Amino acid sequence: YCRGTLVILPRYRPEWVFEAIARHQITLFSGSPTLFTGLMAHEGFASARLQSLRLCYSGASALPVAVLERWQQATGCTVVEGYGQSEAGPVLSYNPVNGVRKPGSVGVALPRTDIQIVDLESGSSVLPPGTSGEIRARGPQIMQGYRGLPEETASALRDGWLYTGDIGEFDEDGYLFIRDRKKDMVIVGGFNVYPREVEEALLTHPEVQEASVVGIPDSYRGEALVAYVVARSPALNTDALLEHLAARLTRYKLPAHVRQLEALPKTAVGKPDKPALRKLALELSS
Repeated sequence: YCRGTLVILPRYRPEWVFEAIARHQITLFSGSPTLFTGLMAHEGFASARLQSLRLCYSGASALPVAVLERWQQATGCTVVEGYGQSEAGPVLSYNPVNGVRKPGSVGVALPRTDIQIVDLESGSSVLPPGTSGEIRARGPQIMQGYRGLPEETASALRDGWLYTGDIGEFDEDGYLFIRDRKKDMVIVGGFNVYPREVEEALLTHPEVQEASVVGIPDSYRGEALVAYVVARSPALNTDALLEHLAARLTRYKLPAHVRQLEALPKTAVGKPDKPALRKLALELSS
């Protein structure tokens, strides 16, 4: 081997991942939150030889803190989370490998990269730390536009900034925290609810393996939350799960419905397929 050898699998199978890490003594491992969750749920995880891992990177979507903590506790390997988009070449921020890392944060802006949080209405007022708004960014890695799609380009690129469509906020130290996709935000009784916050709370329950939350129209509240969970065992009780959530969330953030699935539908890149879940929720509520 030369340094920097890249091991690529023909397709994803947990047992292939475990075998490749052990055989090639892989030191750096990159994956999505869904991949980390799937590996830990596999029957071969407990006996997998992962001692060679020195550092793991997580991307593609926000990594729930509960998943991060479970992985680090089980493997002893640090997970570093970052943030970006294909339109941003594809990275905008990362937690420092050798500096302060904050669980739940996607780190600080990369060199020569500016990131701001702006109001959701006009997208022009820069918001202070601790206030949620849309993330916009500029830097040398930002795309020139969508080929052959001038209207989409004009919507995403304004005054030199890429408007990401993600909602986030900075803390006082300049660390970025992703709250949710702008299009996924749910308004319950006039209050903004970010499904990711509810998903994070669901994943703190020891019997919940995966969770995804969507909003559907509701005649009383405007919109209502529907939570889908994949249980670790048949012992998961919905009433007990709602009590667990009530101790962690304000009342308007509690799901109106909790439904169990054997598996969450996924997109081609392994993210929960929220449009499919929203469609299912609408069908079941009709």
